[in-house]
Parts: sequence; C-alpha cells; structure tokens
Amino acid sequence: MRRTLILSAFVLAISGPLALAQDSDARRVVQTLGEQTVAATKIEDKDARRRSLLEAATPAVDFKTIGAGVLAHAGVKVPGGREAEVMEGVIAFVSNQVINEIDRIRPEEAKLGESKPKSEDEIRVPMLLAGVRDKIDADWVVKKTAEGWRVTDVMVSGNSLTAHFGGTLARRSRGELEQLIEFLRAEQQRVRTAALQQ
Repeated sequence: MRRTLILSAFVLAISGPLALAQDSDARRVVQTLGEQTVAATKIEDKDARRRSLLEAATPAVDFKTIGAGVLAHAGVKVPGGREAEVMEGVIAFVSNQVINEIDRIRPEEAKLGESKPKSEDEIRVPMLLAGVRDKIDADWVVKKTAEGWRVTDVMVSGNSLTAHFGGTLARRSRGELEQLIEFLRAEQQRVRTAALQQ
C-alpha cells in the first residue's frame, strides 16, 4: 500500500508539470487564433479580410482531420483515387462556411475560459468570440498532432461542427459520391462568382 502511494505521488509529480505545459500549449493555439481573428475582422476590404481570416486559421486548424470528420459524418464512400479531390472540396466548403459566420459576427474580442482536458492528447478550450452582431461561444477541440497542438473540431452548445457539416453534406449528396462532388463544385463556383461581383 505504501509503495502504491509513493508511486502514485511520483507519477503525479512528474505528470503535473507536463499536463500544465500541454494545457498551456493548447490554450496558446486557441488564444492566438482568437487574437488574429479579431484583428482580421477589423480589415475593411472584404476579400482582404477573408484572406486574413484563412491565414489566421491555417497554422492553428488541422483541416485534414476536420475534412475527414465531415466526410465520415456525410456517409459517402470515397474511392482512394478521388479522395484528394473530394477532401479539397470539403475543406473549401467548411472553411468558407466558418469564415462567413465569423465575417457576419465580426468579433471585437476573444475571451478564453477554463480548459477541459479530455485525455493526454485532447484539450477543449472554451473561447467566446463576441462581436457587434452576435457571438460564438464554443469549445475548441485541440489535439496533439505531429505538427503540434491543432484545432480538430469545434463544439457549439455540445454539437460538433464536423457532425453539423457532415449532416449538411449527407442531405445534399444522399449518400452518392457524384452528387457530393457536384454540390461541392457548385459551392466553389458560387463563392468565386460572389467574389467577382464585389
């Protein structure tokens, strides 16, 4: 019993600072993303603002993991030869939808809440993006990857963003690959046309 207590104390003594460092790294990723998002939304030119929002997200967000999560929820079987094409379309669709929402809200501040460790490799960091028109109060799911701590999902009121977008794509594609690709292409064309009209 005494050995077990000593061993437990030793493990806690070692893992405590490591857990704090990991929490700090995960929080830093979300804090930087929040600060850069707020800075980007102050840009008056819409195209420049959207580019800046995407640039802010790129180092913080693991788009490949998010895209894979969305596809898993969409329930569409994608053959290996078309995976890159479909993944590119899914990532463009999701990033455009998120940027539209942030652009609508135009956050003026980003406030972090208390982190919620889920495992050694996953920490949820609450962040409130409060803007003139509305707010996003969400848990940013940050996981340890080969590139460091990256955002792999966002939970809004307990609902996963990857599940939400996966559901949207499931409804649009009805489980058919060609319908999914057609929808993603149409969305990309719509975004390009809207950009040219401004």
